Amino acid sequence: MMSREELLNAFENKDEQEIPVSFWHHYAKDEFVPANEHPEITGINVEGHAKYIDDVNPDFVKLMTDGYFQYDFQNVTNVHDLHSLIQLTNIPNDYWWLKGQRDLIKKQKNVIHGKYSFYNVFSPVTILKWALVDETKEPLTNGDKRFADLYAQSPELLHDVLKKIAGDINKQVDAAIDAGADGIYYSTQSIQDDRADNKDFFDYIQKPADFSVINEINRKAPINILHVCGFDQAKNHLEWYTDYQLQIINWSTHVDGYTLGEGKKLFGDRVVLGGFGITEQDVLYSGTKQEIQKEAQRIVSEAGTKGVLIGADCTIKRDTPIEHIKWAQEAVHALTK
Repeated sequence: MMSREELLNAFENKDEQEIPVSFWHHYAKDEFVPANEHPEITGINVEGHAKYIDDVNPDFVKLMTDGYFQYDFQNVTNVHDLHSLIQLTNIPNDYWWLKGQRDLIKKQKNVIHGKYSFYNVFSPVTILKWALVDETKEPLTNGDKRFADLYAQSPELLHDVLKKIAGDINKQVDAAIDAGADGIYYSTQSIQDDRADNKDFFDYIQKPADFSVINEINRKAPINILHVCGFDQAKNHLEWYTDYQLQIINWSTHVDGYTLGEGKKLFGDRVVLGGFGITEQDVLYSGTKQEIQKEAQRIVSEAGTKGVLIGADCTIKRDTPIEHIKWAQEAVHALTK
């Protein structure tokens, strides 16, 4: 097992005696189902972590938020109406959504054997766009279109709504760190709509909301991860995120056009995480041992062994074979011994 000192050396961009490796997946069948309506999800989540840690023994852990993807819009009667959204009031510190996550993290920490952990938190933009879509009946990208519709109506009102949502995400950050998470895995993503695919939108709508949360993350914890999410082939302008001041950078090397090594240069030699793809067509899911280990060697050869963490573009598929993950770990760990 990698020592905490060795792990922190990697997190702090120092030469690595062994390259840290970590992959993660969801445990609930539907991570969007709210835990307050289905309390059994907490048990599924915690038990899933316990079994996965015992089976895989990753070098660090992303604590999954299954059951807490949904955010309650207090005092809002219609999330599709900007004038209703602007009436949003912030949740109290004892609200179920915060209390439940504190309890979840404490239980997760009890089963991960002291491993360094990052708790998953989503951006205000992501939180709002998910509220605009019924993920059981339609593609999540419909939420992107409806978000762009709101932007077309009034950028100013949308900006103010996101500022309010950020206030509650900051409470989520505080709750996570106070409950025992070592850091935050901050997931953000550009709106997948041509009307929002421009720097004016990014600078006025997305960046201020993200920065509000990032400032709180950095206030609460010294080492955190920026995840520029490319799930479901979502494309991001990675170069627009270079002034996001989180310490470790994770993105989709298979979608956004930057290899792990190229991204490290783009972000001014900050620590980078990832390398493997997450689809059924990618080698981690479908490859042989030889193919997976060859890909691991290729990724490390391209990215180097300083300030590099090996994982995936995003959350891997639930049914990715455990032995595939262990093959990738074995190959990466062998490269620096």
